[in-house]
Amino acid sequence: MGKGSFIFLLFVGLSFAFRVTQGIDEAQRAVVKAFEAGARDRAPYLYSKTRSYKEISTILASEADDVGSKIFAIRTMNYASKAISAAFVGAEELTPLDTLRRKKEAGKPSFTLVDVDDIRNRLEFLRNNRGMNCSPSELGRAEAFYDALVYELSKEEPNSALVLRFYNEANMVSRIAESKLKVAMENELECYTGRKKVVALPPPEEKPTPVAEKPEEKKPRLVEEPLKITARIHFDFDKYNIKREYIPILNEVVKTLKENPFVKVRIEGYTDIIGPKDYNVRLAYKRAMSVKKYLVKHGIPEEKIEIVGFGKERFIATNKTSIGRLTNRRVEFIVIKVQEE
Repeated sequence: MGKGSFIFLLFVGLSFAFRVTQGIDEAQRAVVKAFEAGARDRAPYLYSKTRSYKEISTILASEADDVGSKIFAIRTMNYASKAISAAFVGAEELTPLDTLRRKKEAGKPSFTLVDVDDIRNRLEFLRNNRGMNCSPSELGRAEAFYDALVYELSKEEPNSALVLRFYNEANMVSRIAESKLKVAMENELECYTGRKKVVALPPPEEKPTPVAEKPEEKKPRLVEEPLKITARIHFDFDKYNIKREYIPILNEVVKTLKENPFVKVRIEGYTDIIGPKDYNVRLAYKRAMSVKKYLVKHGIPEEKIEIVGFGKERFIATNKTSIGRLTNRRVEFIVIKVQEE
């Protein structure tokens, strides 16, 4: 390998690492926001799921799965928002599980290393029998790693090491959750029955007590401070059509916006340095518009989307190489509101 080839490959690696680690850093900030809102104690199921999605994003990044890492970074933001809302309201709700679409291809053996149905059935048992009440953190983590398992198995060529890693984690944690739930069922604990056990106590001595006015309780108010996490897709030179490889990321954005009716998004289009300024501003706007059309086509109301084209500015990589210019030819999604007043 020549010196020039080595430098080129080194830059490709650094450029990839920059894009991925930025998403992971933003996902971590979302986890911190949820923690600071008290979600760990007041919304343990959703908080555990949030942290686990961030961990999965990091794992996929380490395996050079840029798209997968971004998907789970976006999902981290989504669930951090849910956890914060649940912490302030004081109530959690179960969230959907991903579904594995089985592929039937003649002459091609199916992936048999793991029993996905076994995990799914255990999770359904937990979800249907107040597992979120009796083992919330374990259930949230098990569901997150089940979703990661489904994601990996949905690929044309799954990474067997990742499949086993995700399966083992989902299997182990779901069994711990199941064990906790069964103890609660056998002992009729409050988390399962929903009723406090009544303990007979001797009547207290009657003592006159002065009547004092109760201070007015202050209800917690969710401060409107956006959770900013960037999802990014890239475009070919002088093009604004969406590349097929980025469709899974866009689908995750669609899912996030549908699950969070209070979230709005700003789509920002950019170009590289080549070409006239006015032309590039129009091209950047077209890139943002093409993404907006995709979101609207898949059920996102237009009023939830803002678009802007920046053209030849705000570069995030050098324009002296083809890889750097590709990195700059992008569209980014910025969450601009997380809660209505």
